[in-house]
Amino acid sequence: MSAKFRYWCAKCGYKTLWLDEEQGAEQLGRHYLQRHPGIEPGGDFEIRRGEGRGNGCLGTVVAPFLLLRTPNGQR
Repeated sequence: MSAKFRYWCAKCGYKTLWLDEEQGAEQLGRHYLQRHPGIEPGGDFEIRRGEGRGNGCLGTVVAPFLLLRTPNGQR
């Protein structure tokens, strides 16, 4: 899978590099452990446009998951 996802921290505005979905989620998780210990990872992500066809439904699946994991539904 190509590097087409970038994740954003809900607490400080940190953004991951453009990575594949698994690597991006892991990097955001590591960021939360280091910078925001004890807080569930949350935030948002973007998908790089122009990466070809077949983007699938990942955004539809991942976005609600990230939103549900934010404390008290805060962004």
